[in-house]
Amino acid sequence: MITRYALNSCLVLLAIAFLITNSLASNLSDLITSLYGGNGVPVTKVFEVERPTGGTDVVTTVQVPLDSFLEIQNLNSELNSEKGSFPVSSTGGGFTFQYDSELEVFTRTTDSLGPIFAERATTLGKKKINFGFSYTYIDYSKLQGKDLHSLKSIVFLDQKQKDKNLLQLDFDVNVKSNLFSFYGTYGITDRWDISVLVPVLQVQFDVDSTARILNRTREKGQGGKTLGYSFDSGGETIGDSVSGASTGIGDIFLRSKYNLFTSEWIDFTPALDVKLQTGSEDELLGTGRTSIKPFLIFSKSITRLTPHFNLGYEFNSGSEGQDRIVYTTGVDYGFGKGNNHFSIASDIIGRHKVENADVGNNIIDFSTGFKWSPRSGMLVFVNVQVPLNEDGLRADWIPTAGYELNF
Repeated sequence: MITRYALNSCLVLLAIAFLITNSLASNLSDLITSLYGGNGVPVTKVFEVERPTGGTDVVTTVQVPLDSFLEIQNLNSELNSEKGSFPVSSTGGGFTFQYDSELEVFTRTTDSLGPIFAERATTLGKKKINFGFSYTYIDYSKLQGKDLHSLKSIVFLDQKQKDKNLLQLDFDVNVKSNLFSFYGTYGITDRWDISVLVPVLQVQFDVDSTARILNRTREKGQGGKTLGYSFDSGGETIGDSVSGASTGIGDIFLRSKYNLFTSEWIDFTPALDVKLQTGSEDELLGTGRTSIKPFLIFSKSITRLTPHFNLGYEFNSGSEGQDRIVYTTGVDYGFGKGNNHFSIASDIIGRHKVENADVGNNIIDFSTGFKWSPRSGMLVFVNVQVPLNEDGLRADWIPTAGYELNF
């Protein structure tokens, strides 16, 4: 009864997500550059030009492009290339089985309920099905170690006088995501599993900006007009705010893994992830590229303790410099009696770009979580990820909670 209710509820949520895909969208990838009307910061440059025939003309030029600010370039680059990326939880399931032909029953192959954001070499079991749902909340707070709520960027308005007439932009940026992941795994044989993960993302994006001119020149011209730089409003600062939201399907993941061998010392499984370009890049729901990631899984259960190590290479289409080496290493430990099982899992999760970029070259996180199985075939889990370095667009912490059924 609980299993049927959970499956029906998740299917209804998934159907609703398909129906509302992008219904709230407002082209979030261009949101920052739409500040100040989308044409740049309206700065007025006032100076006098002497005529050959005598007298003077007052000449004005306006608009400083937002993409001339380094922080804007970095933030837009990271948002557009990485915002559709998200933590992918283990699809292998907390319960792994092998069919005992003599007893004609499925027997558990591990005592631990497994890792949360890593894969272990053991597979689900022939004709076994694992279904899961997870929720992840991401509140981005830093870009390259700088607080998103107090970003500052400065450009020269006068290249000849670099100590004067500086245009400073202050930003308060809020980027939040609610990620709902639906995933399922089927055991084709005792050694071969296939999985699919469908993410549904809700993204909220708000930006407040204030512009000010630093060390402004205030010389008087012949006509009594103040020369230098100013705002059309005549005030010391100008400001603007923009907001947007989008909801829809993200980039769908397909996964296949095959347990190549099991020995007394180590279990080894090669695997392949394919991420489809199904999320809208314009609405920050997808990365705008298809990726293929072959990876290797090493693990070994030592009574209740299971160390594991995943190492792969992610090939990305359509974007230079986005290929990367990915790795996860850690351990999970199971305990409990009867059908009431518990596990704790901790991992180091890393992504390293092969080619250096301005931001996000080396992302390293620490992940730790807890799994509980109140009865056979069902488990719930909670997890938190925290950054171990300051590279890229990061959140202070990323909580995840989920539910799995095995049948």
